[in-house]
Amino acid sequence: MRRCVWRFLLLFSLAGFAFARGYNPLPKLVVHARYVLVTTYAGDDLTNPHMMPDDRQAVLDVQDAIKKWGRYALAYRTQDADLILLVRKGHIVEALPGMRVGVGSSTKPSVGAEVPTDAGDPRDMLALYDAANGIDSAPLWRDSEKGGLTPPQMSLVQDLRKAVDAAAKVP
Repeated sequence: MRRCVWRFLLLFSLAGFAFARGYNPLPKLVVHARYVLVTTYAGDDLTNPHMMPDDRQAVLDVQDAIKKWGRYALAYRTQDADLILLVRKGHIVEALPGMRVGVGSSTKPSVGAEVPTDAGDPRDMLALYDAANGIDSAPLWRDSEKGGLTPPQMSLVQDLRKAVDAAAKVP
């Protein structure tokens, strides 16, 4: 029992030492990447009528912040990107009212209301993914904060910058 406790304490102290020495879990892919695609859950087509206006604006704001940062160039297609930045503006519920008219092979055309909605966390979210794995994989980095994608501060982008800069310093 005593031996087990000592092993635990040794392991715990080594983990603390690694953390104190600047250990960062971001992979070197993030440090060496060149191209980043900024997108939303609705996709990267900013003309998509199902994209929430706040998310569309967040994409544009994050793209501007990436340009100012200068570390990455923007990619506009997934196949051209090394990394994907997924943005989501925080809101409890948002809806885009509209009208749907369907014309097809049925004898009666379908007409009805279409209301795409988005409900979720009221905090803004920014997540970083390996483009080779897409946004259905685990994020390499993710954070959320109320107002975190609001210009000019863009605090979530600043936090990402700090994490990437810290990863670049790890040998």
